[in-house]
Amino acid sequence: MKLASTSLVSTLVLGAVACGGGAAPKPIANGGGAAVAAGDIRAVDWANRTYQSGDGTFTVKDGSAEFAFDEEGNEVPPDFQPKDPDAFVEHGYFNVTPPRFGDVDGDGADDALVIHVYNGGGTGQFDGITVYTMRAGEPVALGEIPGGDRGDGGISDARLEGGVVLVERMMSQADDGACCPSKLQHERWAWKGGTFVEDEAARRLVDMPQ
Repeated sequence: MKLASTSLVSTLVLGAVACGGGAAPKPIANGGGAAVAAGDIRAVDWANRTYQSGDGTFTVKDGSAEFAFDEEGNEVPPDFQPKDPDAFVEHGYFNVTPPRFGDVDGDGADDALVIHVYNGGGTGQFDGITVYTMRAGEPVALGEIPGGDRGDGGISDARLEGGVVLVERMMSQADDGACCPSKLQHERWAWKGGTFVEDEAARRLVDMPQ
């Protein structure tokens, strides 16, 4: 699964690659409806919820939210048409992927991994990973794994397997363009001491599949 600039094809984030991730965020309910029956994380409507991230609060529909700002920085509807045809309108989006499930915190219950992508206008798209758990019948953020901007550490794919998060990270090399990284870095992240910690010895750099 790969990420495209305006739609998903693969946490909020949003930082450069870190050796051990940040401290676990304060759990934040990402609501959008009544408590999920029996606390079933697989029953959560992940594609139609409100998400909170370092970039703001976004309510997605079918996995995506679009927004716009006028030239004075005021938020306006995505289809806003200024009176002045030469006026500049900045368009952006926030997308989430379908979740991947598995138990990462060892409590015997599934957690959910969601990749999210933020674009505030222009060519940059900043992604990251958030892992959610269920508390009091609602999904809350357990922890985060940082992403990046497309080829500069951006997330190509991630999944939960055997209690760890397996990440494929896009890594541009010296002669690569920002749009077209030639390498993928395979990583292993585990939940330890209240945060996600990367096993740096397990890193593996491979050629990007053609």
